[in-house]
Amino acid sequence: MLDSLVLKRFKDYLNLIRFNKPIGFLLLMWPCWFSLSILDLNLNLLVFWFGIFFLGSFFMRSAGCIINDIIDRDIDKNIYRTERRPLASKRISLMEAFLLLIILLTVSFLLLLQFNFAAIIVGLLSMPFVILYPFMKRVTYWPQIILGIVFSWGVLIVTIQFNGTLSYQSIFLYIGCVFWTLGYDTVYAYQDRKDDVAQGIKSTAVFFGENGRIFVALCYFIVVLIFGYLGWNSSKSLFSVIIIAMIGICTYIAIRRWDMNSPESSNFYFRQNNTFAIMLFLYLQIF
Repeated sequence: MLDSLVLKRFKDYLNLIRFNKPIGFLLLMWPCWFSLSILDLNLNLLVFWFGIFFLGSFFMRSAGCIINDIIDRDIDKNIYRTERRPLASKRISLMEAFLLLIILLTVSFLLLLQFNFAAIIVGLLSMPFVILYPFMKRVTYWPQIILGIVFSWGVLIVTIQFNGTLSYQSIFLYIGCVFWTLGYDTVYAYQDRKDDVAQGIKSTAVFFGENGRIFVALCYFIVVLIFGYLGWNSSKSLFSVIIIAMIGICTYIAIRRWDMNSPESSNFYFRQNNTFAIMLFLYLQIF
């Protein structure tokens, strides 16, 4: 029985950090990897930093989930998709959540110490936005903008670490990643649109309603345009234009097939963003 209780509690901790939903930390990781891809680094160094950002994204996203659930625990219990989360259902206490949060933030900070001083400062500057994000759905229909700022922050850390300043390529890439987050998190938000309206929660899904497909398509168009420019600018290859156009067409088809009124469809096409990111990553690697 003791083993059963220990395993159950351990499972609750894993659910708290969304361990069974790796798409979240992957979406945090990809902007970092995109930014590394446009740098001229040798293979060993590149692999090392890929690993650092992989681990950093996992631990920081896990910490972000706990912060989000602590702040939203009273809201989550009234939303069908989130009512069984460990804090909302009181399977984990606030004290336990805070202790796990401290552990995750400590590990994240130890990873951050691998960077130079300027990059460490830039990394720490993201924390106010991490804490601010869960509150934004209470005051604005655009909480996705704050999420985009946070989830794209790795681009800024990379460019400060290796260039010491913001290059125009990194600025374009950062803007592209913010629009990508706006797009995929709007798709994600459509899962809860009915519950959000009932609870008075704001999001781009609530704001755009039945017109959300147009907004999402515009976001992805900007993303494809920016990545296409980065690939063409570094390679001057017409083939790069053809490849990014093919990626754009595939993305448009997916957006057309997305059923905004189906939570299952929204969840499916949200998760497809990992495939979209893999295509963009390979594109930047090749061109």
